[in-house]
Amino acid sequence: MQTGNSKIEIPQNAFYKKSHADKELSSTSDQIIKKTPITGARIVADKLVKDVFTYAPKGMNGSRNSNFYEFLSLGLVPNLVGSGMLIALFNAANKGFRMPDRAFAGISGRKMAAGVVMYAVGKWLGPKLMNKGIELKTGVDLEMPYQKVVTEFPEHKGDRDLTAIEYHRVFESADFPRWDLINKQGEKQGNRYIWYDKIAKKMGFKEPLNSPDQTVQPKVKELIVKSNAAKSISSFIWAGLGVALAAQEPFETKIAIPRDAKFTKKVTAFATGLGSKLKDSFVDLYNGNSKRFTRSSKVVGRVLIFGALASTILGIMNATKGFKVGKNLPDTQIDTNKEYEVH
Repeated sequence: MQTGNSKIEIPQNAFYKKSHADKELSSTSDQIIKKTPITGARIVADKLVKDVFTYAPKGMNGSRNSNFYEFLSLGLVPNLVGSGMLIALFNAANKGFRMPDRAFAGISGRKMAAGVVMYAVGKWLGPKLMNKGIELKTGVDLEMPYQKVVTEFPEHKGDRDLTAIEYHRVFESADFPRWDLINKQGEKQGNRYIWYDKIAKKMGFKEPLNSPDQTVQPKVKELIVKSNAAKSISSFIWAGLGVALAAQEPFETKIAIPRDAKFTKKVTAFATGLGSKLKDSFVDLYNGNSKRFTRSSKVVGRVLIFGALASTILGIMNATKGFKVGKNLPDTQIDTNKEYEVH
């Protein structure tokens, strides 16, 4: 950077990667990430790759840069490996049976595989539906992601400008939401209160508030606490529903996929077959059509189905209860003909 004839050297530190002073500050500081349909998948893939090639080696070597975020991220590995081993071992044992027995064991193996996958899908889907419902009613996206830049300690002689990227959610903490990132995003658009104004309208305020952040923040914190409790309950009910669907007869058979077809056609055939199995399993669970279960399975099936739906709906209603406060405020106007006493 030059000023007149003088040249100012900008030191290399965590705030200027590669010592380029003209590099955008957003790339070297915490920032909210633009949310797209594949944002979540990209973050999970990034964590998984770093788990294997970065976080695990750092932990095994006793790195002082290993932190609690990396410890939690490493939970992906045992979950995925454990699920894969459960499926593989259960189905691998079938290979040692005689052909007639292998066919019957294969039925249980396919249900086991489907049950493991559907359990994970159910636990993911329950909170996802609740977050979406809360966002539609309040405008608050509880899954708003942001990128955190962490400055690390040098581990070897000559290490400089060490930074690591972590992915968090703006509202993952009810005590310390990242209001600063919301303000910074608003400032980039010319109004630091732009997000708060949008939420205030959802709360029922017709006119812009002087300090919308003071009104909105307590309600958002309350929303986080209520939704976290509801999602903890709902996720396991949805997971149970997923396992129950996988236990139905349609999942006893393989999905028919043409071997000689192109990759796109194989994907289409798999998606179509899976959709058909899910639909038939839902009908069987609701009506109790399975021959291997008693009549009580009809009751259990409907309890699971309606229980999952009810847990989501009631969770959304409870979390958003009392959120719209602006509509309850009286529409007061100052009467210019009336005398007011100032205390």
